[in-house]
Amino acid sequence: MKEQLALLRELQNIDLELDEIKSKKEEIVARLKENTGFLDKLVEDLNSQKEELEEIRSLQRRKRDDLKEIKESLSGRQKRLREVSSNKEYNAVESEIESFKKSAEQTEEELLHLLEVIESTEESIKEKEDKIVQLREGIASDEAEAEKRLAALDEKITALEDRQEEARTEVSRRVIHKYDFIRSRRPGLAIVAARDGHCEGCYMAVPPQQFIEIQRGESLEICPSCNRILYFWEDAVGEESPTEALEEA
Repeated sequence: MKEQLALLRELQNIDLELDEIKSKKEEIVARLKENTGFLDKLVEDLNSQKEELEEIRSLQRRKRDDLKEIKESLSGRQKRLREVSSNKEYNAVESEIESFKKSAEQTEEELLHLLEVIESTEESIKEKEDKIVQLREGIASDEAEAEKRLAALDEKITALEDRQEEARTEVSRRVIHKYDFIRSRRPGLAIVAARDGHCEGCYMAVPPQQFIEIQRGESLEICPSCNRILYFWEDAVGEESPTEALEEA
């Protein structure tokens, strides 16, 4: 059983390393998706702002047409003012002239404001366009680098999975079944050391008689508290610990 437990510890290190590598792959892919999503949102905002700019320019053209009509009407009323003969008609035309002047001033102010908005929007669009160019270049560079990293991780996964399959065939079905069951219920460590009468997985005390059986290493012993497989810590002295396996991954 000691040999089986040693193989199981090796298998666990492989599984932990695979878990870590696959997690790294997920992080790389998630980061790329996040950057792409940010770029898509920026492009969407840019297109929306360009549509808004066209609407403002269209309004500007209409206001210019309005101002032209107002000035033509104003010119006509000023000409009419010189032709009227009665005070009543003179006052009426003069009132219309004042109204057209106010309309012209208001329209000119609106045109000035629209011009400021257009200039501000054009500047914002230019900044977004520059940012999109930079972001696309950055994403392209990140994707190229990520592709290399993912390829390297895939190679490592393939090598580990080959050794994983080999190790699993060397462990008895009963032990593998128990190991798989524990990992399905408790991600991470499925087999842990028993030391000084305690389980190093949950740090709870192991019954004295069971600890003796663990030291003998002749049977498959399960922690009564956390249900992990137990081995005597001295049997693993010199082996790579699960923590070291994760650090190397």
